Amino acid sequence: MTADSYLINILGKYSPTSLSLYGNAISTLHSSLRTWANGCYVDLKTSGSIAKGTAISLSSDADYLVSLTHDCNGTLSQIFNSLHDHLGAYYSIRRQNVSIGINLNGLKVDVAAAKKRPGNTNFHSIYVSKKDSWAQTNIQLHINEISKSGRLNEIKLLKIWRELNHLEFPSIYIEYLLINFVLKHKAKNDLANNFFHVLSELAKNENNVLFARLVDPANSNNILSDLMTIKEKQAIVSAARKSVKEQYWGSIVY
Repeated sequence: MTADSYLINILGKYSPTSLSLYGNAISTLHSSLRTWANGCYVDLKTSGSIAKGTAISLSSDADYLVSLTHDCNGTLSQIFNSLHDHLGAYYSIRRQNVSIGINLNGLKVDVAAAKKRPGNTNFHSIYVSKKDSWAQTNIQLHINEISKSGRLNEIKLLKIWRELNHLEFPSIYIEYLLINFVLKHKAKNDLANNFFHVLSELAKNENNVLFARLVDPANSNNILSDLMTIKEKQAIVSAARKSVKEQYWGSIVY
């Protein structure tokens, strides 16, 4: 078996859960979210890895963004807490940085709510709990850029590697790190060599891409490279150094 064939098999092993198996539960959730949003409701958007084509079975199975009117009553913090309380009445939940994680009959779902900016735009203001602040985001821009990047397999492999190594490594950071920095000038359809190049870049002693400034294209004030601490980045470097020393792919992703 070639290296590319092995990695394609790994991608198949961790292919995402089919949401069609949870149609009724998802429909009930959507109805509940529309009721919660009440007069502020604008739209319910499928977001995250499913929409981008980077989903794996080891992380969240589905992501939804409740789009609210820009003049909806309450601060973004209050809206975040209200969503948490609402979902807590129905599901086992966990509070996350910008979303609420729930268990939907075994399906791992992340739900976020954001105020749509005024005008005909996809920009939203969303609460960031770690900073007790807000950030501007554009979910549709992220979806368009990542889904059309031609780097979906490399992104999914790095996410699998992240989960197998129990690392803190935000998905949006992974996605833009790979398409804008690490793989920007690499040929496509060369999966094994590209993925090893990614690990090699993460393992570097000097000029490591993890310590470069990476800006969210949807918001120049949102620095993606600041989403992680130095300690968290050093843990990735250590894991990457161990991986690039392995002789077989089966010891890196399995």
